[in-house]
Amino acid sequence: MTSGVASPNIQRLEDNVNPLRPSRRTLSGPLSGVLLGASALLSVRQVAAEESAAERLFREGRALLVEQRFAEACPKLEESLRLEPSLGTTLNLAFCHERLGNVATAWVGFQEALTTARTAGDAAREAFARSRLDALEPRVPWLRVRAAAGGAGADQLTILIDGAALDPVAWDKELPVDPGDHVVAAAHLGEIFWQTTVAMRESQRVDVDVPAAAPAEPAPATAPEPAQQTAAQRDGAREEASARSAEPRATGGLVYEAGVIAGYLWLEANKQEGCSGGAGSCDYDLSTDNLVVGATGFVGATPLERLDLGLRFLAGIHSHGALIALGPSASYRSGERFRLGTTLSFGAVTQTGDAWMSGGDPWNGSSSGYVETIRPGTSVPLEFTVGLSAELGMKLMDGPAGALFLQTTPLLLVGWRGVGLSLPLGAAYRWD
Repeated sequence: MTSGVASPNIQRLEDNVNPLRPSRRTLSGPLSGVLLGASALLSVRQVAAEESAAERLFREGRALLVEQRFAEACPKLEESLRLEPSLGTTLNLAFCHERLGNVATAWVGFQEALTTARTAGDAAREAFARSRLDALEPRVPWLRVRAAAGGAGADQLTILIDGAALDPVAWDKELPVDPGDHVVAAAHLGEIFWQTTVAMRESQRVDVDVPAAAPAEPAPATAPEPAQQTAAQRDGAREEASARSAEPRATGGLVYEAGVIAGYLWLEANKQEGCSGGAGSCDYDLSTDNLVVGATGFVGATPLERLDLGLRFLAGIHSHGALIALGPSASYRSGERFRLGTTLSFGAVTQTGDAWMSGGDPWNGSSSGYVETIRPGTSVPLEFTVGLSAELGMKLMDGPAGALFLQTTPLLLVGWRGVGLSLPLGAAYRWD
């Protein structure tokens, strides 16, 4: 391969290309001649392909050097040198690094070229390499890394420069490094415990002291491996763990709950009173379908495991009035997520709407006749009611000192004047 240094002031120098060596195996007869010829042909083609790639990369790198595109030239020359090591490529690559400012890398490259040229008896290239070394040596930065004596696991210490492990024989020795920032790190048993960044400038000499690794903490005592369990023992252990996870709370504690509800409310009520004008008695019937929204709460205690006893209230407004209910309540915790309960409620419900009126009505021209008509805006409340509600709750998530539940409390109300049915759904937070 032809190579040289990319500089107008440097004469191009040719590399000697070693001829292919014949195979050391010998065969006799016509067949041996055919096989030897085929083998030689394949070897020539393979080497020619490698030389062609190396030559192409070298020429591309040289062209980029002439154009002073050093950042692009260096990788091509490095790959060419890897495919086919040669003195000319080594010189060109060192020259490229010098132009990039990598004075330490260039200095090392010219050192290698000097040794190779001296061995080959190439006086011209030896002189050129020597001249570049003399010019670069005063500019090279030198870094020395010193490890602290002793310390925990000093024999298992690794020092790294820019992520590459430094051979212990190079510790406490000056090493040429390129100008710029370099990361020096120390690892013990594969774990980095210290690192620092060193900014190197041309001609600078810097010493870095690596601290000793901290003493390793003693490993915590571990229990001996348990003997292998039988299937029955494993099943028993699982049942015991399951029982512990569902263990009830301590008794005697207070329980609080607050939540919101929304749902459907159906009301039907009847009242009798004197007709307008004092003529006869009139019956008013009113049935409404409503959307109800409101608040619910519970205050109580835990007298028995899993059982809460206390007072529950419900207050809300609906499409045609309002309702309120209050009464004793019992709630049972089933497992870790569910609650079942019931409440005996006392309260009242108001409603106003278009009532169906029947009875004597002087406004229709009769003092005793029986008439039926719709009376808008009539109030027909349930007044005093007794009700029974069920409670079904499912825990959504745990929280501070309690949990958030999704729950429904269907409620049936029976009053002096009618009945009502509420089907609400809500969310409540219970502190226990």
